[in-house]
Amino acid sequence: MNEADRTRVETFITRWEGSSGNERANYQLFFAEMCDALGVDRPFDKGRIPHDPYCFDKDVKTFHPSGKVTSGFVDFYKAEHFLIEAKQGGTTSKKGTAKRGTNTYLREMEKAFVQAIAYTRSLSSKPPFLLTCDIGDHFELWMGFSGDYGGYGARREIALTELRKADVFDLFVDIFSNPQQCNPEKIAARVTREVAADLAELAKRMEANVDPQQVAQFLMRCIFTMFAEDVGLLKEHLFTQALETRWILNPKMFKPEVEALWEAMNEGTSFGFHGQLLRFNGGLFAESQAFALTKAQLEVLLQAAKRDWCNVEPAIFGTLLERALDTRERSKLGAHYTPRSYVERLVKPVVMEPLGDR
Repeated sequence: MNEADRTRVETFITRWEGSSGNERANYQLFFAEMCDALGVDRPFDKGRIPHDPYCFDKDVKTFHPSGKVTSGFVDFYKAEHFLIEAKQGGTTSKKGTAKRGTNTYLREMEKAFVQAIAYTRSLSSKPPFLLTCDIGDHFELWMGFSGDYGGYGARREIALTELRKADVFDLFVDIFSNPQQCNPEKIAARVTREVAADLAELAKRMEANVDPQQVAQFLMRCIFTMFAEDVGLLKEHLFTQALETRWILNPKMFKPEVEALWEAMNEGTSFGFHGQLLRFNGGLFAESQAFALTKAQLEVLLQAAKRDWCNVEPAIFGTLLERALDTRERSKLGAHYTPRSYVERLVKPVVMEPLGDR
């Protein structure tokens, strides 16, 4: 987000923040100016391009079991990108959809979501992002990258003013221009390949002097520690911070201190100035053995620790280790694993739905 982006966003927020009125009168201008603020193209005039892949008031026909066909209009639509339904609240019950914060207002916003979901079922291709918007106030965002069985989930509310934040600005730019950049499966695949490469490098450097089974157990403890700190189970990214600020500078400190950390994790006791840690009682840290690593090996471990472990599927940890430790399999590291949505497409209709019916 550069200075020009910030200036455009600030102008847009200043103009629309807290506005109220009739969404039918305002939504097209609001979203057109939002496109300008994001630096993306405005939608095409309806009817200019066959099938209207990017327009306001996208025509949608709904076919009912009775044979009846009804027509509707999506407020703002871009094929393979997003579908947006707009409302506009107000400061009083006489302005806009309803007074913001009231039960009536909440029901109207819920109706917008239900309407949006209904429209997605009538489209030839389901967009990965579904949004509702209270013009001038906030967006509600759902993602649906997992195909027919994935639906839309992980609701996130984003205030209009949050467009000032670089990460939120970038998110909306991706929604408009490159939504697959946000696809959890693609992110997981990329991070997994990176992590796998790191593990393979570290295993290769260790295996000349350490039994492979011991290396596997050591790496699994490292892996879970890195994962735990990225999902908030381990305080203050203390493993990564210790690698960066202590152990790489003085490699002799690594073995005794990481063993002390794992003992504290196993018992749920205090660790240095970090205070009491959560207790990890699955048995992984019951054996806390570590190995003396060189500065170069610690740098490889730090590189792995700095990856975004939130986006690595826990189900593939075993595969990562197996391939990292098997010289014949290293070339395949990170190349093959089954994405969650593929599993869902089999498991849900075959197992979950019949169980739900019962």
